[in-house]
Amino acid sequence: MRLLPLVLVAAGCGTTGALQQVSLMGQCAESDAACSRRHPVAPLAVGATFHPELETSVTGTTTPTLRLESADPSVLAVDASGALVAKAPGASAVLISADDGSVVDFVHVWVAPVTAVTVARRDGDRIVGSIGLAVGEDLVLAPALWNGSQRLVGDASVRWSASSDATISLLHDGSADRRRLRARAPGKATITVALGDAKTSIDIEVVP
Repeated sequence: MRLLPLVLVAAGCGTTGALQQVSLMGQCAESDAACSRRHPVAPLAVGATFHPELETSVTGTTTPTLRLESADPSVLAVDASGALVAKAPGASAVLISADDGSVVDFVHVWVAPVTAVTVARRDGDRIVGSIGLAVGEDLVLAPALWNGSQRLVGDASVRWSASSDATISLLHDGSADRRRLRARAPGKATITVALGDAKTSIDIEVVP
């Protein structure tokens, strides 16, 4: 295994490798405050996936084809699409290498279990009480995953449920974790969001 002496500059916000040659970024718009895959600046949640994007440019030459490899797949695996999949608590180095096996850079990524779940609006504002909606109104919500007081990152397939489908519809919003709530009829409902043993509930009241 040899190091490839390149200087790579990645656009956007991400985690820079130890050799400061490559940055890992999530496949999210910068304006999307609810995107949980933006960059792994905190531990990944067990069961969550991080979708990396490597945007590099090298002055005077072309950028090599890069691939990711985990030093400990039992903690952090790399699937066929190149996404990082958090398997178990711990830490693993992620090697960024060219097709010929030359290591360009590496980062260390931590994985932590989820102990609590909270819910936020799409703009990132955390929900701390009940929500009132008018019939026909939509509201996009996203879960936040925590280990104690530390926010975790990653795209996790959380479970959403509503106590009354007649009052509230839970619609997919193009993400595994986000949901769009649509108020269907006057009444009350409780939305529950869970991942493993961690869960939280929100009371919804729909008015005419």
